[in-house]
Amino acid sequence: MSNARDYDLIIIGSGPAGMAAALLADRSGLSVLMLDDQPGAGGQVYRQIGPNSRNAKTFGFLGEEYFRGGDLAGKLEASGVDCIHQAHVWQITEDNEVFYSRKGAAASIRADFILMASGAQERPMPIPGWTLPGVMTVGAAQTLLKMSATGADGAVFIGTGPLFYLTIWQYLRAGFGVKAVLDTATAIPPAGAFRWILPALLQAGILAKGWAWRAEVRKRTSYQNGVRGVSLSGDGKLEKISFIDRLGKEREIKAGHAFLHQGVIPNVNLGMAAGLDYRWDEGQLCWRPVLDQHGQSSRKTVFVAGDGGGIAGASVAVTSGQLAAARIIRLGGKTPRGLPAFLRLRHWLNKAPRPFLDAMFRPPTDWIVPEDEKVIVCRCEGLTRGEIDQAAKMGVAGPNQLKSYCRAGMGRCQARMCGITVQHILAEHSGRPVRDLDYFRLRPPIRPVTVGELAMLAENDGQAI
Repeated sequence: MSNARDYDLIIIGSGPAGMAAALLADRSGLSVLMLDDQPGAGGQVYRQIGPNSRNAKTFGFLGEEYFRGGDLAGKLEASGVDCIHQAHVWQITEDNEVFYSRKGAAASIRADFILMASGAQERPMPIPGWTLPGVMTVGAAQTLLKMSATGADGAVFIGTGPLFYLTIWQYLRAGFGVKAVLDTATAIPPAGAFRWILPALLQAGILAKGWAWRAEVRKRTSYQNGVRGVSLSGDGKLEKISFIDRLGKEREIKAGHAFLHQGVIPNVNLGMAAGLDYRWDEGQLCWRPVLDQHGQSSRKTVFVAGDGGGIAGASVAVTSGQLAAARIIRLGGKTPRGLPAFLRLRHWLNKAPRPFLDAMFRPPTDWIVPEDEKVIVCRCEGLTRGEIDQAAKMGVAGPNQLKSYCRAGMGRCQARMCGITVQHILAEHSGRPVRDLDYFRLRPPIRPVTVGELAMLAENDGQAI
């Protein structure tokens, strides 16, 4: 690893977008540094891909798509890309200096270009009881499988979406029992989804795979679709799940573990804190950065690739990373090497099914904004829907003014868990669409940094850690 130097390109995140971009940039002669949160390359999609590729036990349940990441990770390891893992980036300055913390120390490194490939997060689901012990996200369930081949036997899965079906399918293949699956999607896609069916059929194989996962889940579990009105309850931990089935009947299931999922959204905190322009995406119900076809942001030397630029899946992440890297290479005065001439076409084809999937698995409103005023919305500050309603009734103009009334969004996660919900609540009170409301004003550091880490900056001036 190089020290005390600037780079042509710093890539933040080592998922499919980051790895694909790094390999192309490295082959084309750019000096590249990759900073990543995790102990090894792969991101969430290919988490623990290195060890798992050498573990025959995982072959039977993680699926062939997962192990495709092994090729990217292997090439990255053999490349000239400098990688710093367990590096938590918390600021990007206007002159492209990247600050990060690692193992109790902090450092900064500068680059001519920055590619943010920091991925997505699961959409928070503020339903009654979602903060109870025993309740986790489907992403967490999948992380358990990938990290240690473990899981919660007899859990109930609640939600919908491609990752939802894939993870249940992986759980079943791994030998774990699934007590029930409560699917919020209906058996037949909503009418609005069918206007996107023709482009989606360009990737018929992907759709067929999703249907196969769902069919196996239906066959091997107690499966119900069209579920609504889900409520989780218990005395200090999850004990009971109540819901209304598709026939309108109230039902209950006793369970100690539940996994929730209602799709994923771009992780916006680093990009917003770096001053990138964002716009509201009504199709995916989230904020996404304003990008050109190469992933170039409103800051001309900062690019975004992968799900951080809009949710589209691993194959699109790879081509978006390559498109961004190709543009950066040309701006650096060099010619991309090994870039397929049809890359842009392949990128478009990979994205083709996405509008259909977005329409098919669009989350219901009561999964974004709880109807019960006692449900906690801001987990960091312990604020309920009712308390935010009371502050909103005072006539606050937006989320940033709301902070001074009730501290919503001011906790450790900096609105990562409550931001979208708070905006919808304020939209209800103001009668304005969500897109017309400002988002929380995010400032660096985007994650907690200790005084000791800051003190280490002077000692590590220009030195990677």
